[in-house]
Amino acid sequence: MAIASQTVMLRLTLLSLCLHIVLPQRLPPNDCNHIFHYQRRGDIWIGHGTPPVDGLRSVHWVLRFMAHGASLPGTVGGLEAYPDKATALQNMHNGGRAEISVGFYGHWDELPKIVEIKLNDDVLCTSSGYGAPSTTLTRELTMYVTTSTVTNTLPVRNIRPAFLDKIKTTPAQHTPRPTQSHTPRPPGNPVFGPQWGGPNFAGNPFLSGATSRKPATNVANVVNVPNVVPVIHVDTQASPARYECGVEGLVGLQIGGDSLPRGRFPWLAALYHDSNVDVNKIELSYKCVTTVVSRRTVITAAHCVYGLTPAQLRVYVGRHDITMHPEKDATLMAVEMVRTHPDFVGNLVPDSDLALLVLVEQVQYSIYVRPICLWTSSTTIHIGDSEQTSVAGWGTDSNSKPTRFPTTVNVRTVSNEECLRGMLTAKDFLTPRTLCAGNSQGHGPCLGDSGGGLMVLRNGRWYVRGIVSLAQRAGNSCDLTRFVIYCDVARHLDWIERNIVR
Repeated sequence: MAIASQTVMLRLTLLSLCLHIVLPQRLPPNDCNHIFHYQRRGDIWIGHGTPPVDGLRSVHWVLRFMAHGASLPGTVGGLEAYPDKATALQNMHNGGRAEISVGFYGHWDELPKIVEIKLNDDVLCTSSGYGAPSTTLTRELTMYVTTSTVTNTLPVRNIRPAFLDKIKTTPAQHTPRPTQSHTPRPPGNPVFGPQWGGPNFAGNPFLSGATSRKPATNVANVVNVPNVVPVIHVDTQASPARYECGVEGLVGLQIGGDSLPRGRFPWLAALYHDSNVDVNKIELSYKCVTTVVSRRTVITAAHCVYGLTPAQLRVYVGRHDITMHPEKDATLMAVEMVRTHPDFVGNLVPDSDLALLVLVEQVQYSIYVRPICLWTSSTTIHIGDSEQTSVAGWGTDSNSKPTRFPTTVNVRTVSNEECLRGMLTAKDFLTPRTLCAGNSQGHGPCLGDSGGGLMVLRNGRWYVRGIVSLAQRAGNSCDLTRFVIYCDVARHLDWIERNIVR
């Protein structure tokens, strides 16, 4: 009986493989067919875009795609000149059209749908998207040709909110913490520090009291014209090969250290409190770590924003040097809406210590700003021993000194039972919606790291699995020989999907 059953399964598997081979690729609805169409190019599918007019000497393409599901089965490449760079340059120089293409890789079922096309800030086409759950991807490419001697740079675009010119701030580590009243500690847990967020919290163990500039670009000569040097400028940073979630940047080549090079975790962002009541002035104090999960939404701990209004909050994306205002290639964003988990009512239980901040404007993705992947219902809930699990932020160091640049540390998740054996004071804080993690060397998140993401590296991408919430107190610092308790993001996926803005 078992042999027959195995034979049937083998036949079904072979049939499935055959169907993948012989069935044609399913194309999505395309309302932009007059500008963009899907076609085969060798053994892959590509999208091919053509401007509606000739003679453009400068083009900035923005294409937005949407696919079913919270994570893509394949990848979408970066925008490229079509059919190749040399031909595209020649066409532009001769007054033709600057065509582009994008490759789709590993999509067995349906290709991502084009939902918006913009050329030089003009919307050429839009189409309806998909309902939740869905994934949105944006690809950009800038090209232009000239007939004169040029430098190897693109024009600088300053995307800087007017209120940045009015910033009156001191470095976060020197900003006095506001006086707060203490919430009574739960009975039986005398050494656990209460949380700090709005007017009812003080002493949380994790809390310490926009310019976009384009880098140099590639230059290529394409024709031989006496006394004229036609060149193309391609903004290689505007459309990295992969804008997909969870793709990290550079890492420091050292062993045992915790330095975090700029851009390694491009979803890392800093949450600030604007304490100036004058709407025409801004006075910033660093508050928490937050994580970019979409162009309009960041995720953090509820206790970081509880009792505060959107006007009192700012999010610094692309942040690295916490003492610099403004910071090159980082953008200070205003908050439109604060969405705190409904189960969090100012209590100390971290199992609902979760909040989403919806930004007023979309963040501009770059090598320093990209989203982390969200855990999905189809993602295996168990974190394997071989999977790297990390947390990062601007928390205090081992000497309880504020850090200027972010640091990171690897941690290991443990069961609630093991967590309790090592930390009996956690008994009133652990639920099925929390995670426990620690580090054998006594390293981990501390003052200033609250709201940061517990990140899991899976199949080459980083996913946010938890939110830093609570730790054991040790005087004015944290006892990191004990475990840290996180809100488990995987237990709140429905709420996140209902409230995220992409």
